[in-house]
Amino acid sequence: MKYRQSGMPSDDTWEGFFDTQLVLKSLDITKDIKKFIDIGCGYGTFLIPASRIISGVAIGVDIDNWYLELCQKRVSDASIENIRLINGDISQLQDDSLKGADYVSLFNILHCEEPLALMKNAMSLLRDGGKIGIMHWKHTETPRGPSLDIRPKPETIIEWTGELSLSVIRQVELPPITLASYLKSEHPFI
Repeated sequence: MKYRQSGMPSDDTWEGFFDTQLVLKSLDITKDIKKFIDIGCGYGTFLIPASRIISGVAIGVDIDNWYLELCQKRVSDASIENIRLINGDISQLQDDSLKGADYVSLFNILHCEEPLALMKNAMSLLRDGGKIGIMHWKHTETPRGPSLDIRPKPETIIEWTGELSLSVIRQVELPPITLASYLKSEHPFI
């Protein structure tokens, strides 16, 4: 299912909101990652730079094939060979190759209808001790992002992590408009 208020502006506008390298560094995207999954990868804003940092495969998942086609063009134009793109709904994908991820990113997506279910789906992809990076719009007026009534507050995200047995490694503010949490699973998930 495509999430509510998940439309994106042009890629130039979208990418102008983020310091991509700061985001990836702050959320501990490193060469030690062998399998990185970006749920809701869109244009590849974070997927493509992450693929250049990690030592393994970067997998982008998006329900919107139009964004995946644009992302694929960027991947091809840059001659990147360690990216795989999957068109589908993460809650319904039955792809065993997604299992055992070192890292799953949930960037600007937790305003969906069922954020806990999305987080559980992400957790089911992790290897034991795998990590999840969450970034979301600040809970204040910003030039972009979902309406405030569906935008999760930082304390709500922390509450969800506790319910799901995730440990918060760090929270950071990523100016000008986002906050991020870096999480670690405490035990294997099925």
